[in-house]
Amino acid sequence: MWKVKLCVLLAASLILTACPPQAEKKNSLVRPPQAALAPQLSPLPLPSYEPSLSSAITSKVPDKVDQLLSQVDEAYASGMSAYQAGNLEQAKEEFDRALTLLLSSDQGIDGNDRLSSEFDRLVEDIHALELAALERGDTLSAHANEPAPIESFSGLTFPVDPNIKQRVQQEAKVVHSDLPLVSNDYVAGALTFLQGRGSNFVHLALKRLGIYQPMMLEILQKEGVPQDLIYLAAAESAFNPYALSRMSAKGIWQFMLSRGMEYGLRKDRWVDERQDPQKSTVAAARHLKDLYKQFGDWFLAMAAYNCGPVNVQRAIEKTGYADYWKLRELHALPVETENYVPVILATAFIAKDPKAYGFDIQPDPPAETDQVTVSVPTDLRLVAQLIDRPVEEVLRLNPSLLRWITPPNDPHFILNLPKGTKDTFEQAIASIPENQRVWWRAYRVNDGDTLSGLARRFRISPVTLAQANQIKSDAPLTPGARLVLPLAPGNEASLQRVRERVATHLYRYRVKPGDTVELIADRFDVTPYQVRRWNGLKRSQLVPGRTLRLYVARAREEGSSTVATRRHRRSRRAAASHRIQPKSSIGTAHKSVAPKSGQPSAEALALR
Repeated sequence: MWKVKLCVLLAASLILTACPPQAEKKNSLVRPPQAALAPQLSPLPLPSYEPSLSSAITSKVPDKVDQLLSQVDEAYASGMSAYQAGNLEQAKEEFDRALTLLLSSDQGIDGNDRLSSEFDRLVEDIHALELAALERGDTLSAHANEPAPIESFSGLTFPVDPNIKQRVQQEAKVVHSDLPLVSNDYVAGALTFLQGRGSNFVHLALKRLGIYQPMMLEILQKEGVPQDLIYLAAAESAFNPYALSRMSAKGIWQFMLSRGMEYGLRKDRWVDERQDPQKSTVAAARHLKDLYKQFGDWFLAMAAYNCGPVNVQRAIEKTGYADYWKLRELHALPVETENYVPVILATAFIAKDPKAYGFDIQPDPPAETDQVTVSVPTDLRLVAQLIDRPVEEVLRLNPSLLRWITPPNDPHFILNLPKGTKDTFEQAIASIPENQRVWWRAYRVNDGDTLSGLARRFRISPVTLAQANQIKSDAPLTPGARLVLPLAPGNEASLQRVRERVATHLYRYRVKPGDTVELIADRFDVTPYQVRRWNGLKRSQLVPGRTLRLYVARAREEGSSTVATRRHRRSRRAAASHRIQPKSSIGTAHKSVAPKSGQPSAEALALR
């Protein structure tokens, strides 16, 4: 037995001495008894992956979509920096650039979910910024611009009615005018037209004439020019301060920007004095006086007012006639000027005896205003609340304003108020700190209102509300009394980009006669800004038959029904009055968002 054991030991010794050094070291590890080891499953072999050279390069270089989105984000960030610095013009340019990058990309936003989603978010964010700027008073809802009526007369051929021609000949002999009223086929033809197809223009002009006539006649007389030049303004704009021509001439007297600045009319981000009836009348009188000095004839001066003195001078040099009617006969003047003087004279004939030409119109009453000097930026909605008048009335009396607030760069700005409200305003505004006249609002107490209830309603501290109104916190409120609401400024943190998908789709809309960008935007519950950016438009006028790209929710695609239209108009009016929080302009549903700390409540916004 012991011999067997000895043989086994000798064999084991030989095996151990034959093992290589690594095996010897490996087997020298102490292991637990075999019974103590838990059973193990053999792991599945992992696939060995080595990226190829081409795929490695691709992973490091962003694709074209990534590059495009990076450029878009850069433009948006630049726009946000300008926005927060108060430079809205530069901000708009950068936001436009961001949208243009997406729209003009060869990747196509329709077939790429990432680009489509980014475009939706971008439009939503920019619209939210616009609403926030509106609340801060940095912008004003666009005025309802109307086409300049004089443009509708360009190139027309007026038929001559013998009866009207005979009447004009008789009227020219007896009608008093400080302009040389003449009778010829051109004037008789214009009169025939204005009594027919042009009657709507005459109706508007005669109605609005009552508003501005006393002021304008006084200025024209003071400047030493014929008072009947007031009918030049009638032909130009029908006395609409918001008249806008295709060449971007503005206001009652239709000044181009350069000519307006030449005669002292200021244009900046706050005001456009071409839309100021009084200041533009002074500028027009002086311009017409200069033209008369140059040509020595009021008809040539009026023609030069329309097409420019250079064109009139060239026509005179070309034909050798310094006579408007001869130049008109020879077609030496631009087409738009050929009917200009005849329409002005025809308007004058009608205005001097409307009933004789079939017009029985009651003119609007003259604009009677009180004027106050506003030395610090003041919100027009606060002004309206302090004098208990609609804000639209304050806007109508101050058509030159382009923002909801008076200009901060003009410490001597003259604000027009409704007649009889000056004392009320000056007494009430004195209770508003000068540095809060953009944000604070006024409130008329109703039955059942309490100070604590109003404080909760408008998210104002009861103590702050009481202090602002110099009353005790437990004092009862008298119905009809006016309270000052010390609302806090909006929180800029709310202007950060929204990162949530908006479900929209592309809808192609064919333009119909009479459509404008504003009308289409109203119909589909988007903004005119969006329509312009989606289609690269620069003007509101559209060519019938053109197809526009609109990114809208399906409910809005089908929203041309009466109910949808009424609902949309209500929402737009509410947005204009800040009765709603900024919302996605192309989202599928409105969202109720609780105000963040420092932000006014929705009810507070209603007062803005």
